[in-house]
Amino acid sequence: MKQKIIFLSITILFALAGCKSKNENHAGHDSGTYYTCPMHPSVKSNSPGSCPVCNMSLIKVEKQNNEHTQQDGNFITIEKQQQQLAGIKTDTVKFQAIIPASTILGTVAIDEEQVTTISSRVKGRIDKLYIKTSGEYIRKGNPVYAIYSEQLFADEKEFLALSEKRTNNTTENKLLDDMLSASKNKLLLWGLSEKQIAELGKNKSASPQIIFYAQTEGYVTEVLVKEGEYVEVGTSIVKLTTLNQVWIDAQVYSNEIEKISGSNSFQVFSETYPDEVYTGRLVFSNPGVEDNRKVQLLRLRIDNAKNNLIPGMMVYVSPKQNSKPVLAVPKSAVLLEKMKTVWILAHDNTFEQRMVETGTENKFWIEILSGIKEGEIIVTDGSYLISSEFILKSGAGQRHDH
Repeated sequence: MKQKIIFLSITILFALAGCKSKNENHAGHDSGTYYTCPMHPSVKSNSPGSCPVCNMSLIKVEKQNNEHTQQDGNFITIEKQQQQLAGIKTDTVKFQAIIPASTILGTVAIDEEQVTTISSRVKGRIDKLYIKTSGEYIRKGNPVYAIYSEQLFADEKEFLALSEKRTNNTTENKLLDDMLSASKNKLLLWGLSEKQIAELGKNKSASPQIIFYAQTEGYVTEVLVKEGEYVEVGTSIVKLTTLNQVWIDAQVYSNEIEKISGSNSFQVFSETYPDEVYTGRLVFSNPGVEDNRKVQLLRLRIDNAKNNLIPGMMVYVSPKQNSKPVLAVPKSAVLLEKMKTVWILAHDNTFEQRMVETGTENKFWIEILSGIKEGEIIVTDGSYLISSEFILKSGAGQRHDH
């Protein structure tokens, strides 16, 4: 009898444990909590583990209901701080002209007409160079080099002697005045400034080393001498250039020459500044094809007032066309999933996913034919992160793929 009671007690305990387990599993399903892979949202499990596809650890997902649950579409709310951490950026949808995708690759080059050279004004030895490397920017009035010149030193002494003699001579002496004026003009011709000559007269002491200052400004493209080197009159010291105007050197293959035939005006844009479209004027077209290369060389001149384009930068060139503005967004805004979709800022911190139909496109922009309208705020950077966050919060099965 006692054995029967023990057996019956064990049976009851196992039954209770089984019921409890079933209740826990049932509660897990009802709660809407499951585990999924961040990289493969289709993978779902009721318990922690690893993804069978990529072996990443599964993460816990809790389905969240929000105020948009009953609305037709995909909505997600992301707080401002999370948007900043995720690098989410937005822009206003607007009409604009899209440069055709068929473009020519070009390179920004220095406009040789903008190049100036600072040369030695006197014969002597370069004691100091204030500009030693290319790429530096020289402003007008900046010191460039200091030179020791025996001839200039002698002319300074002559000017001081005549100045002292004129000071001591209280009577009018036209010959002395003319000699002093000629001596001063000689120093001006050597390259000294009015300020330097005035300081020379004030100090009453000639200096064997004279500093010469820039009479123009620009970026240094080449330093042609070294400290301690002897130079003649006219020896080039440094070369400068401005970037307010630059050349675009482009190479056109034989099968593309027909596309640009008769075009004298071109559109130029770069990956660094895709919103900036420059107008280039054809200044040189090689009448022949390069030997063994089958390319024709083109040279354009463009205004570069902001100095955004720098020598060596790669750009895209296209014959200028009178294209009609279209509703366009950056290509980074369009997600190429099962369908082409974008994320729109619905209001506050809530984003809505829209399906769109696209038209013409190039490397940076894509035309939108339907799905969004002008003036709406579109996500340009971070769309994939928003989609991933939406999947993790609501589950892949919750998406409305209309």
